[in-house]
Amino acid sequence: MVRRLFIYPNGRVSALEPQLLDRRMWQMMLSADDREEALRLLGDTWYSQFMEHRSIRGTFERAMKTTEEELLELSEDPRLVRGIMHRRDVRNARYLWKAQLLEADPEEIPVEDSGLVELDLLRRALTSEEAREELPEIFAEAAGELLDLPEPAAAEVDAVLDRLAARVETEELPELGESFSVFVRTHIETQNFLTAGRASVREVPPERVEGMLAPGGYHDPGEIAGAYRRGRLAEALATTTGLEELAGVLEECLEKGSFQAYERQMEAERLEMLDRTSYAAFGPESLAAFVVKRELEIRHLRILIAGKTAGMDRRRLLRRIPRG
Repeated sequence: MVRRLFIYPNGRVSALEPQLLDRRMWQMMLSADDREEALRLLGDTWYSQFMEHRSIRGTFERAMKTTEEELLELSEDPRLVRGIMHRRDVRNARYLWKAQLLEADPEEIPVEDSGLVELDLLRRALTSEEAREELPEIFAEAAGELLDLPEPAAAEVDAVLDRLAARVETEELPELGESFSVFVRTHIETQNFLTAGRASVREVPPERVEGMLAPGGYHDPGEIAGAYRRGRLAEALATTTGLEELAGVLEECLEKGSFQAYERQMEAERLEMLDRTSYAAFGPESLAAFVVKRELEIRHLRILIAGKTAGMDRRRLLRRIPRG
């Protein structure tokens, strides 16, 4: 019965795959002389329908919304609906709460359409106890953590919001199937080691590190904090099956004090896992994998456009983007 329910949605996702930018387009965009040429090339892709007069403003938000809504229409599976919509809520919480805590105007911050949590509720959550009581429990707890920060800095705020994102993923997305559960767990694992690596460079006291990490990876936060204390982060990551190569990259990055290469390799691992999920799984996993592929594509496009705006050449961009 479940298989019949997903015959059309999975077939539709296969038809949507060509919308994703292919290797040739990434090569052309990476080699573009400047931002204007990169935008012109982007205007010849699926994204053209969301660009207004070749402007990038709002393009990616509209593209992500369209992707999510199409897949939600294809499947009424409540697990997929919750997972996708709460991911959008996490992104909106990040936009709004960071703005408030870092003294920007939340009314001026671009946000996406609300998922399962109203935008007005998120806007009021840090100033109204009543609003916090209306939030889903994990969002309310994150808001409380942020309010407990004595002097919020960007890194501390991001750490709380990263844990919120991880909780949404671990509590909702693994229900979609075993291969997506592995993807989520690997994502949290690699992100935790990145957080610990950055803490090492900043010489964060060991007793604070465990609280910066999210549960749900292959190593729990206490184990990673112990490896941090002993100066053995790379060795600990190497014990995670399939991440031995990434552990080698982490070791080099710890020596250099820069994690650009680790982030790039981490993203490459995620893309490879998503491809395996897309083709091996049947059911809501393939739909969820396509959503995350689009998220990563948009993330990399933002980096590329920002890089071209700053005058970065292809070689420098390739250090940051695992594309082309």
